[in-house]
Amino acid sequence: MPLLIVIPVRNEERRLGPGLARLAESLQAQGCLDAMIVVSDNGSTDWTRSVAIESASKIPYRVVYHRACDHGDKGVAICSAWESAPDGYDVLAYCDADMATDPEALVRGYRLISSGQADLVVGSRWHRDSQVLGRSWKRTIISATLSFFWRLLPGARLTDPGCGLKLVRRSTFAQLRMPVEARGFAFGAEACVRLARAGAKLVEIPVHWTDDDAGRIRLGKAAGDYARAWWRLIRKS
Repeated sequence: MPLLIVIPVRNEERRLGPGLARLAESLQAQGCLDAMIVVSDNGSTDWTRSVAIESASKIPYRVVYHRACDHGDKGVAICSAWESAPDGYDVLAYCDADMATDPEALVRGYRLISSGQADLVVGSRWHRDSQVLGRSWKRTIISATLSFFWRLLPGARLTDPGCGLKLVRRSTFAQLRMPVEARGFAFGAEACVRLARAGAKLVEIPVHWTDDDAGRIRLGKAAGDYARAWWRLIRKS
């Protein structure tokens, strides 16, 4: 089952190159050779596109630059790339450009789906076997609060909606029906809950996560997106 990995980006000229190199190294080390990487841009104004094109010649995987929109959000970049994936890519995934979540977990998730043990795989920093390094007190509080409320959602157990590692079987994703407004930071988490409620098998896996302390995430906006997604889901429960 070929794997398509989306890296949503906006002004990631500094982190994208090293992130792609690390991802390729991990994929090779674990024997995951049939994969394509899509750098999905939702409004970069720096040299992100050039870095993506340059990196394509340096790693042994096909790297495609995809301009999802000029003024969007993370969910727009992910959804657009997944929806436009070439035929034959049966597992869809996304991870963050900084590779804060060790990409080794991505291959574990891919194998769970390809072996039929899951339809959805979500990384969780709250899994008892996870290792979390360098997370600030502010991010810890926000993450713990999100985890508490999202565990309350009926129909799906999701302990870490904010973890930047999610995978889905393509045929499962094709069943997704999302509100137009659900395209922010919470897109992946909301999509997983909706699909799990529809009968898809969701599995959470442990991750090794290291905060790069780049300060790129607007925590207030991200928390607001997750709160609105939670409210949509609780109303539909």
